[in-house]
Amino acid sequence: MSAPDGRPTGWDVVPPRGTTAVDAQEARIAPDTAGAATQTPGAVPAGRPAPQYGEYAPEGWVNPVLVEQERQEREDRERAAASAAPGATGGSGRPAVRARAAATADRTATTGDAASARRLGASPVDVLLTFVLLGMGLVSVVQSLSIGSVASTVREELETNYTALQDPGALNGAAMISSVVMLVVFALVLWWSVVRLRAGRRSFWVPLLGGAVATLLSAVVFAAVVFRDDGFVAAMMRQAAGG
Repeated sequence: MSAPDGRPTGWDVVPPRGTTAVDAQEARIAPDTAGAATQTPGAVPAGRPAPQYGEYAPEGWVNPVLVEQERQEREDRERAAASAAPGATGGSGRPAVRARAAATADRTATTGDAASARRLGASPVDVLLTFVLLGMGLVSVVQSLSIGSVASTVREELETNYTALQDPGALNGAAMISSVVMLVVFALVLWWSVVRLRAGRRSFWVPLLGGAVATLLSAVVFAAVVFRDDGFVAAMMRQAAGG
């Protein structure tokens, strides 16, 4: 481009504006080796530097700093979404693994506490009382197995407080039946006590109930034998009549 008087100006060396953009900069056709300013086929586009202070930006120019900031923000959002997705969906992310491990530990601790409670019963005092009463019941069962000694004791009590029996040998059969009853009751009481202790429930009253039941059944057995004795029945009738 020349001035009206034919003198050259500074715009003569400016290459023509291209139509493509490279790296967010205005593209221009690189000059050929002869310094020609015309666009030729196959020419390599060259980016134009960013405009200087006070210079107007050419049409289509984009600030590369803003482009880089937008790219960094987009990558940060994608990474945050990718890291949060496994934990939110319960996949293989670390938050989900830690949550499952914590839940497993809680279930294990709860199961262990429940098992300990079942083994210890309702309380240590309840366990102690239950075993003490079971021990006393076992001693009574062992003593009842001595049939002759039990029958002799009952006979002495009857003769001291009431009268002599016509058939004292019947007490041996009553003592045998009583020992069997006490053995069966003790076995049931022991089983029931263990079940309640393992379930963590109060159990001390089970041996007490078992002892009361065994005593009542034994008394019924001896009473059935004694009240069939004619001598004892006659003595009781004389006492009732005031004789």
